[in-house]
Amino acid sequence: MFPFIVIGTTKISMTAIGIILALFTFIITIYLLCQKNHQDFLKLFYRLPFRCILTYLLGRYTSFVLETSSLLPTSFAEVVNILRPNQFRFDFVGILIALTLCLGNFFASIKRTENKKIRADMLFSGICNATIILGIFLTLGDNFVGKPTESIFAIRALHEESGLTKFDGVYPVGLFLSLGALVVNVIINLLKIILKKNWLGMWGFLGILLVINICFLFQHYARHWLISLFGIVLDIKQYLSIAIFVLTLLTIIKWNKKRFY
Repeated sequence: MFPFIVIGTTKISMTAIGIILALFTFIITIYLLCQKNHQDFLKLFYRLPFRCILTYLLGRYTSFVLETSSLLPTSFAEVVNILRPNQFRFDFVGILIALTLCLGNFFASIKRTENKKIRADMLFSGICNATIILGIFLTLGDNFVGKPTESIFAIRALHEESGLTKFDGVYPVGLFLSLGALVVNVIINLLKIILKKNWLGMWGFLGILLVINICFLFQHYARHWLISLFGIVLDIKQYLSIAIFVLTLLTIIKWNKKRFY
């Protein structure tokens, strides 16, 4: 749509700006919530750089595997190709696996279930705010493109070098992601007020996963391992996110059972 801005002779990707702003939004949100809940920010998130690197590498690696059908690189050039951003082509499969591993390790290091729920609430707010910001910039960039459409939701290229010039219009899946994250955030906060309880962050994660899967239905991307279910075509991204959805639901049940022991 509007893939980059030019400062002097340098082109800066809108996707890159979105990733950086989303990360800062996440960190600032968590820091403020740590202050509010009397938590030690540095103690809780000193491993954040390692987790960001893991997410980056798995996102690039799974993109390489799905594009080449090879499990391991066979040349130095392919290793370099995995390590560099390569136009920000990160596969959601690797990103979701990395985030699941990071969150699993994070919660496993916390002994008390009540403390886990507090951290889950904080992480949910941080991820929601970051997703809202990221979705806007993904809409501007050309790395998260919707399926072609002529509906009233269609967006078009605003720059002659945009990849959207080959389409008459596409769904604004990035905006769908932002709006979906905003709606989930509002619903969770309303439930906190109505039910007069916190610790709904894990339910919020389920909502975000649902929003992401809906966005995939409108996204234009290369699909792998397809099946058709009730007229809806699903691929490996949906399989994995559904598995994580079930895992998250089982974790919620487990944490709630521990309240009664």
